[in-house]
Amino acid sequence: MNKRRYILFSVLSILACHLVMASGQDKMINVTDMGARPDDGKDDTRALRRAVAYACEHPGTTLYFPKGIYELKDKEAITLETKVLNGEMGENPEKVIYTPYYPYVKGLDFTGAKQVTVLADQATLLCEGWMEPISLDQCEDVTVKGITIDYKRKPFVSGDIVEITSDYFDVQFGEDKIVTEKMPLTRMTFWDKEKNRLYPEPIYFPKRELLGGNKVRFYHSLPQTLKGSNATALNSFHFRPAILVYRSVSTCLEDVTIHAQPGMGIVGFDSKDIFIKRLSIRPSSSYYQSTNTDATHFACCEGVLHFQGCYFQGQGDDATNVHGYYQTIIRAEGNSADLEVKAGTYTHAQVADVPRVGDEMELVEIRTLKPVQTYKVKDVRHSIPETQVHVTLSDPLPENISDYYLMNVTKLPQLIFENSVINSHLARGILVKTRNVTIRSNVFRNCTGTAIHIGAEAYWHEGTHAKHVLVTDNVMMGCGKGAGSQAGAAGIAVIIEAEDTGKEYLHEDIKITDNLIAGEGNDCGIYVGNAKDVLLQGNKITGCKQAYKYHSADQVLLEE
Repeated sequence: MNKRRYILFSVLSILACHLVMASGQDKMINVTDMGARPDDGKDDTRALRRAVAYACEHPGTTLYFPKGIYELKDKEAITLETKVLNGEMGENPEKVIYTPYYPYVKGLDFTGAKQVTVLADQATLLCEGWMEPISLDQCEDVTVKGITIDYKRKPFVSGDIVEITSDYFDVQFGEDKIVTEKMPLTRMTFWDKEKNRLYPEPIYFPKRELLGGNKVRFYHSLPQTLKGSNATALNSFHFRPAILVYRSVSTCLEDVTIHAQPGMGIVGFDSKDIFIKRLSIRPSSSYYQSTNTDATHFACCEGVLHFQGCYFQGQGDDATNVHGYYQTIIRAEGNSADLEVKAGTYTHAQVADVPRVGDEMELVEIRTLKPVQTYKVKDVRHSIPETQVHVTLSDPLPENISDYYLMNVTKLPQLIFENSVINSHLARGILVKTRNVTIRSNVFRNCTGTAIHIGAEAYWHEGTHAKHVLVTDNVMMGCGKGAGSQAGAAGIAVIIEAEDTGKEYLHEDIKITDNLIAGEGNDCGIYVGNAKDVLLQGNKITGCKQAYKYHSADQVLLEE
């Protein structure tokens, strides 16, 4: 990216947030005037929803939350949580509760809000029941500043390992939630208290035996060094995010903290221009888990997605993943087709990926993920809750449609990720499946997976290949030794996951400069595959068997 352009955008992004906030100063509404009372232990939901409804009906409103804890409670959300914990949704609840258009509770629903600012003074939404605490749908120029989201009952159970043998280990769980035979335990992770980091390998669906007194025996092997460490078992993988940004334009999330969520922290879908400043996703005090899955996840967005000065720790998956979807062509006749996202968990907003008239779609060869033709969208038909979308394209599709995906390349945002810390969590730090990217001046510490993964993934139906990427001035320490590691790389993997990756150079114009990578016996520091026009300059790599590994790479300039 042109440096002058980058600096200009940063200034404009910050200015835009301040302008949005300033626009609301004419209509300052204190949530206590609507009946909310922080720190009294009583349910504030009705009062807060009245305040939000007022803001949505009055553009230019600033909704002020005085300091304190606000109880956000919903009977339907509690019923859902209870059913999950009782095992009524099965051992893997996401197969039920994380499906297309599954009904759910919106804690605070800002649908349709325009020029609205949520201004919180160290205010916490303490949620009771599994819900989507903040929903931003069809919003314009909305800022959420200073709010913290947490749960009265965490969507996991947490305790200490008190015994380890060759056949099993025992965990003494706390009194906040009693483990039962039917309670789903989907994934267990371990926080090594001596090393102050996450153990690199989780256990999925651990077999249990209840010993009484909320002590549980798990029949799996662990190293003796983990005795005394924390064990956390999730009650589900995916569910709704703590904050949803959907069909919205110009969204600012500033000084937001998320301590727990039975799903992802922030999901952005089909939205334009998102600025995230000083976001903190980290565990509550005395806990080691934050969000159950990704800290943030953005799909099918456009404009600019800008992270600045953020902190991530303890989430159950990537700090961020930015991509579009490879859509499966279900049926085709001439230039018309029915499309559907066939990803394992559908879209992460659980709504259809609907192209717009005028969007560009690439025809992508499934075996290689190579684009072979570009189409313009001429017409679109979709009805909720259908998962398929009917499109009419500018040109006829090939007869052998089962060999191809269609990918909307108009809905790919520019990504800026800077001056942030990603500390000890499961999987990768940043996934890049978009174009025009700057990742600069960040610290990655003890990610179990590779710190930065640049790559399209056919299996997950997430793409596309990256172009015009700058990764510079980052520090990566102790990453890539467990779940989420890519090609043995500690720091950076430029890679394509597809059936045939032997001949295609898909990633293009990749600059990796002046990064410090400290491995722990990893195969390599940086892996470059399926890429062309790559610059590797000024990187310092230690603790790896070799600095660089290559696969199907062309026009690579290495300057040490």
